[in-house]
Amino acid sequence: MKAFVLAGGLGTRLKSRFGDLPKGLAPLGGRPFLARQMEWLASHQVRDIVVCAGYGAERVREALGDGGPLGVRIEYSVETEPLGTGGALKLAERFVKGPCLIVNGDTLAECDPWALERARWEHGAEGALALFEVGDPAARGRVETDRDGRVIRFAEKEPGKGGTSWVNGGLLAATPRLWRRLPDGASSLERELLPALAEDGSLCALKLPGTFYDIGTPDDWERAERRFGA
Repeated sequence: MKAFVLAGGLGTRLKSRFGDLPKGLAPLGGRPFLARQMEWLASHQVRDIVVCAGYGAERVREALGDGGPLGVRIEYSVETEPLGTGGALKLAERFVKGPCLIVNGDTLAECDPWALERARWEHGAEGALALFEVGDPAARGRVETDRDGRVIRFAEKEPGKGGTSWVNGGLLAATPRLWRRLPDGASSLERELLPALAEDGSLCALKLPGTFYDIGTPDDWERAERRFGA
């Protein structure tokens, strides 16, 4: 299984802390976030990686190289203009050869990615989305499933909503068919493709225990730093 890491983010919300550093290179415990992510993939025997880079691509390449010291083999797909998450994946279509793992470049989940691929296969789905339970769904939006584990709805962020909810953990197992749904040019995996898959019953979800970390905001980064910087 090859992993596609979406690492083209500008890191706008982290600019006050890290300046113009590409978001995926933000340090956790003194090491680039993406380096930790590569090692996590390697620890689960996912060693063939395509880094979908954009802003700061050369700095990302300098930091990660060919992935050898991190236990992986890295190839790069570099966008010359912002294409969104869906567009970045479409640009990297030439690397697709079989079942894939799509990983947000600012997310690190404490789980076994192969469990997600097994869930996708068992459901006969085009994609399987990792879900994690959080106590603040208002900040992320919710993912609703039926009793068979099929995704039926993505709820927008709902200020004031209390309780816990299941949210997108930034990890998707997918078949090559998913790329046929992506248009050329800019598009969004989260706002366009995933809802379309859910609408026609092609997207299942796996509710996972444990925690996932992201670094999308200063508060999120600080939470991850407490975990990995200890």
